[in-house]
Amino acid sequence: MKTVILCHADCDGMCAGAIALAKYPDADVFFTKPVSILHDLQYVDAERIVITDIALTRKDAPSIVKLLGKQKEVLYFDHHTIPRTIKKSDIEKSVKRYDHDLDASSSELIYRHFQKEIPRERVWIAIYGAIGDYSDDTEFVKERILNWDRRALFFEVSTIVLGIKNEQFESYDAKRRIVKTLAKGENPSDITGLVRSAKIAVNREFDLYEIIKKKAKTYGNIAYIKDLPSFGFRGPSALFAATARNKPLGIYAHTRDRYVDVTMRARSKDLGLNELAEDAADAVKGAGGGHSEAAGAKIPVGTFRTFLQKLDRMI
Repeated sequence: MKTVILCHADCDGMCAGAIALAKYPDADVFFTKPVSILHDLQYVDAERIVITDIALTRKDAPSIVKLLGKQKEVLYFDHHTIPRTIKKSDIEKSVKRYDHDLDASSSELIYRHFQKEIPRERVWIAIYGAIGDYSDDTEFVKERILNWDRRALFFEVSTIVLGIKNEQFESYDAKRRIVKTLAKGENPSDITGLVRSAKIAVNREFDLYEIIKKKAKTYGNIAYIKDLPSFGFRGPSALFAATARNKPLGIYAHTRDRYVDVTMRARSKDLGLNELAEDAADAVKGAGGGHSEAAGAKIPVGTFRTFLQKLDRMI
């Protein structure tokens, strides 16, 4: 069977994709996002589709579920909040396998499913993804991390998370190379240039904080920064804005031709950032979602101020 793997392009998404590739070594790997998976699925030509670490937006979820139901075989592993426009049972009826857990990483979920069919050491990839997505507090990860040198594991995670922030590894082709390397049982640090890229990223993050400390603006409970040249540092930029201005929510906004990419970071899980992102984006005819502490949105150009107003009112 021809297999296509669709995964998110962050640490957890790539690690989950690598575990899928370890199981299906002849598969093609493609990267997608919550706001583009509906479009991308329409062009997938495969008998088996494996989806990892891709949230469903409130707007597109019903159409995506309907489209998945027309595919021959779909395996779906995710840990994002299920939007209110569908039910978990809707997804389960449309796919062959749906593993979902808000507390576990997608890497853990897919490894648990395939662990008897791939080498035992691929559990390292599951641990990498869990740590990289701040989802390493599950019993599964805590038990298995005791079997290995956690200092080495954290080093490899940092190599992925930081290494992909620089231009050399920002492209999908470079990230696909990382996925293939992991699937073969090699470590991230084996990839030529990735450790050096990670070290450069560390230095740039320290410099970035100093810039944001001077330039971050505020709106009510929100601190935000817009259109910095370091586009690969969206998450840290949002968090640094919140930290520098002592606000519960930080935002980094990157303006494109017709829309604005919004990255959001909260300093507390209690904020429920995934719901805030969805509601505020809906109010300006955009799309958003994510996790309780980390979320994102895609909104039309010219609506950013209204987006901030809606967010602040909800907070």
